[in-house]
Amino acid sequence: MGILCVGIDVSKNKFDGIIKNEENEIIMKSRVYRQSRKDMVRIISDIKSNKKANDDVIIGLESSGKYHRNLMNFLIHNGFKVREFNPLEIKALRQGRIRKTKTDKIDAEVIANAVRWDLKTNTERYLTDENYLKMKELSSVHRGIVEKIADLKVDLRLALSSLCPGYDELFKNILSSTSIEILKKAVKQTKLFMISEKEIERILKSNYSRTTDTKKLAGTVKEIFETSTCPEYNKEPLVFEIKFILAQYEVLMTQRKRIEKRISRSIKEIDPVALSITGIGEITCSTILGNLGNVKRFKNDRAVTAYAGLDPIVVQSGKSINHAGHISKRGNRELRTALINSAMVGVMYNPVLKHMYHRLRSRGKSHWVSLVACARKLLLIIYSVEKNQKRFYVPDYIMKN
Repeated sequence: MGILCVGIDVSKNKFDGIIKNEENEIIMKSRVYRQSRKDMVRIISDIKSNKKANDDVIIGLESSGKYHRNLMNFLIHNGFKVREFNPLEIKALRQGRIRKTKTDKIDAEVIANAVRWDLKTNTERYLTDENYLKMKELSSVHRGIVEKIADLKVDLRLALSSLCPGYDELFKNILSSTSIEILKKAVKQTKLFMISEKEIERILKSNYSRTTDTKKLAGTVKEIFETSTCPEYNKEPLVFEIKFILAQYEVLMTQRKRIEKRISRSIKEIDPVALSITGIGEITCSTILGNLGNVKRFKNDRAVTAYAGLDPIVVQSGKSINHAGHISKRGNRELRTALINSAMVGVMYNPVLKHMYHRLRSRGKSHWVSLVACARKLLLIIYSVEKNQKRFYVPDYIMKN
């Protein structure tokens, strides 16, 4: 029984495919296919026509954002074994060639060679679990909305710093309900800054606690409006810009609430044990598990750590071994970011992470070194509870401290 190694290089509108055997002989020269169902069926037909009765087929694709996912899903659902390669792996193999020529045809052949050198597939199982893939895509949409909201805050601060300098410094969150209500009443094309001090105070009182001196704050806001140094020619464009920003913000917040509800339903369908971990909520859990996939596909904790790019770089030469201490950052960036953000919360509320963080800090480790170590610890906790299907618990020796 032989093995056919299929290399496919995917781009936006097309993909190139080539077939080699274990002896590095080209069975099918590189062919070009369009990103359509018709050509996906055609490449399957080409593979089967070059396959002998007892041959096994392994297909390799480079992880190229979203372009390769439709084809990969189609191949898996048609019974093929698929290997998804990190772009860094393919880049390293391509750089091993003497000539620097880079074409889609060459990339397809490099991927086929990668399949020959690494015949074990780690994707065929978890990629068929659509619940994880759905969580990953929903989390990606949610992250995009959150980033757009953050950009709007920056844009609004810039506009306000020109229209009414000092206003943005009065509110920690410039897009808070209080700030938005004041801006809607104050920033008008015909009656700019015509809002009264009493009206500002009323808005502040309805949103602030009794400990806040709303009368003084209202006077400060009114003073900023009245002493604006913005040129007359620039007021109209800035008013339009601020109104557009506030309108976009309302739309994005509505979308954010809708996607968060959908993520919540998606999480409940899987009911992950990782939700038992202190500091892990539905959105965070969806992001981490969506990018991690089914943890059973990883052989051990070292494999899952490397996948997240939280493994340390080790430099070894001869008898000397230099542990640089820096993480590789060669894994899934979205997963790594979600883990570090979760660790920031975990060191305050999760007893296990809090204990580890303070222990490392007491040994002289910096904040970021300690935080990244806690992120790695959190990843291993998630890996353990999901793999063993046992709820998270705090060890007795930590509870006693």
